[in-house]
Amino acid sequence: MKLSFLGQSYETSIHAVDAVETSETATFLGKPYHRKQYTVNQRHQPSTEMTYRGVRYTA
Repeated sequence: MKLSFLGQSYETSIHAVDAVETSETATFLGKPYHRKQYTVNQRHQPSTEMTYRGVRYTA
């Protein structure tokens, strides 16, 4: 999905989430459940050159 912020266009990055069930159990509101371990794989966005109050920087 293409978005823009303060005139700069960018693409959204979709993060993949892996869920692995652990051997731990917990109780919430009287009901037991198995805990899961979540891992988020983040993609690196390419850097862009921007200007703030006349000062150029790379974000």
